[in-house]
Order: sequence, then C-alpha cells, then structure tokens
Amino acid sequence: MPDDVGTLAVELLPARHGDCILLSWGFGQHTHRILVDAGPAFAYRDIATRLREIGVHSLDLLVLTHVDADHVEGIILAVNDKALGLEVGEVLFNGAPQLAADELAPLHGELLGAIIAKRALPWNTAFGGLAAVAPENGLLPKVPMCCGLSLTVVAPDRETLRALRDVWRPAVKAAGLDFCEDEEKALAVLHERPRLLPEDGYLSGPATPNVDDLARARSGADTKIPNASSIVLLAELGERRVLLAGDSTPNVLLPGLNRLLDERGTGILPLTAFKLAHHGSANNVSKEIVQLVPAKHYLFSSNGSYFGHPDDTAVATVIKFAPTGAELVFNYANPRTLQWQDDRLIGDFKYLVRYPDDRDGFVRLTWTVRNG
Repeated sequence: MPDDVGTLAVELLPARHGDCILLSWGFGQHTHRILVDAGPAFAYRDIATRLREIGVHSLDLLVLTHVDADHVEGIILAVNDKALGLEVGEVLFNGAPQLAADELAPLHGELLGAIIAKRALPWNTAFGGLAAVAPENGLLPKVPMCCGLSLTVVAPDRETLRALRDVWRPAVKAAGLDFCEDEEKALAVLHERPRLLPEDGYLSGPATPNVDDLARARSGADTKIPNASSIVLLAELGERRVLLAGDSTPNVLLPGLNRLLDERGTGILPLTAFKLAHHGSANNVSKEIVQLVPAKHYLFSSNGSYFGHPDDTAVATVIKFAPTGAELVFNYANPRTLQWQDDRLIGDFKYLVRYPDDRDGFVRLTWTVRNG
C-alpha cells in the first residue's frame, strides 16, 4: 500500500458479555493499535489467542473505559501476561490516583492500578497523570496520537466521577484496601484471585504469609442456613478416621463434635484426614475445631476461582494449631495454594504440603487398615 494511503479498522474481539475493541490505523507498512477494554476473565483466553493470531505485540494506547468486571478483568490479565508480552505505550484509565481525595476507585480499579504502577507504564500522561475528564468549560481534550489519528475525550465529566464515591467505597473497604495508599496490599489481594492471574505473570507473588498474624485474625463465623444444614460424616475403618464436614458452620459443627467426644469419653478425637468445612473458608475454620479433632491430613477442596477459597486465614489457622507434621492437601495448584509450599514456613511450623500429581482437581489418599 502506498505511504499516502491509510487504513482505519475496528474489530470486536470475543469478550462474551463484555467489551473488547481493537482500533487499528496506519499508513504504508506500519500499523498502530489501541485496545479498548478486554472483557471478563473467562473470555481472556479467546481474546489473547486472537491478539496473537493477528500479531499484536504492542499497543500505542490501552484504554479501560470503566471498571465493570466485563471490561476490566481481561485488562488486568493482559497487562500482567508474559506469554502475551504486550508492550504498552500509554494507559488511559481513571483509577484511584486520578481521582480527587474524596473519591474512591473500586476493587478492580485498585488491582489494575497496582499492576500499572509496578510495570511503570505511562498513565494518563495527556492529562498530567490526572483524570481523563471533559472540563466544564473550554474545548474537549485530545489524547495525542501518531500518524494523523485524532482522539477526543467526550466524557465523563468531573461531577460524574465524584458521584461514584458512594457506590464504589464498599467494594474497596470490603477488600481491606485503603484509597490510593497501599499498592502492595492491592497486589496481595490480586494474588488471592487466581482467575485474574495469567499462568506466567510479570509480577512476583506476594510476600510470605505471616502465619501468626493470619491465625489471630478472625472473620465473622458463617451462619448461613444452607451451609449450617450440611450433612457431616465421620467415616471409620479400623484405626482410620476421616471427617467430611461439607460446608458446616462453627455454630453447628462445634456442638456436634463436642457431642461426639462426650459419647466417646474423650477430650479430643485424632483423625486420619479432615476435609475442612466450606473449602477452607475463614468463617468456617477455627482454632477450636482444629484442636478438637487434630488430623494428619487436612483436605482443601477448591480452585479458588469464585470465592477465593481456601482463605489465607483458614490455612494459617490449620498450620498454627494442627499437630506437628500435619499435611495440607490441596486439589489445585495455583498461586493461592502454592504460596504455602514455602521452605521458611515449612521449617518454622513443621508441616507438609501436597498438590495434584497429574491433573488439577484430582488428589487421592490411601491408607492401609488392619483387619480386626
């Protein structure tokens, strides 16, 4: 194509119920690109595949229009994905640093902001690092782009950004984050959400968990009726005992265990294995439960993709109060569970850890039993 003949193209990428739009333009042989949003996390694989197919290795501009999950989750993955290897010239996104001191960005915005900061990507430079907004007076602002492309910011206005405060504040507080203050804390929260982590990311994992602090941190006990109604079973064969706790809640499980101990005239009941309640939720695992039925193997059944189980607090409670040499058994190996395979923690607290030998989701434990 002659150098004086250009192209402008827009492509909708497979973002399921979300948005992912690739804008391309250029003259001659060189193509420039802007990626606008990147869909929800579960659409990211298809989006990344398409970007690789068409040879997208760099972006002049990466735009996040707003922080709904079906727009932002794929961007969180893309910016942190070594395999995709996107070089990003500039990011346009209104996150916590761009908002006035009385405004808050929501959780996904905090997570993306922490990644952008860690990678030192240029961020809203056309606005001096401040919010990309349409001013009350004067001309609408433009984002400088090369090769003749004009990019004008039509919305939002500053009043709209301020109006987000009351809607977004609970999401940030619920995640234990402070406004625009704690980048490392945001990254730690990110690593608690495996579905927002690529297989090979630019960012290293969070610091080694502090077992003592986590074990002291108590969440509110689960009292949900469906969970409380779980059937809890103790399977026994010979000298082997396996407790399967379903999603049982402490206010039901503890009395049941105490009744069992009273029937058997003992203060504790050692177990061979304990499938912890509610996938290792912090609201279902307590010091009292761990100490009443000490086990050799603690089973955590969850990939963490939806509710983020097992919770760090629950795992730390088991490590802190389980018998010496107890084994943590995870049926998925991901950043949330692999962090416990830490030599220093294992040395300090004398526990073992097991992950699937082959396929994620599958773990089998077998014991010999004496007949009679």
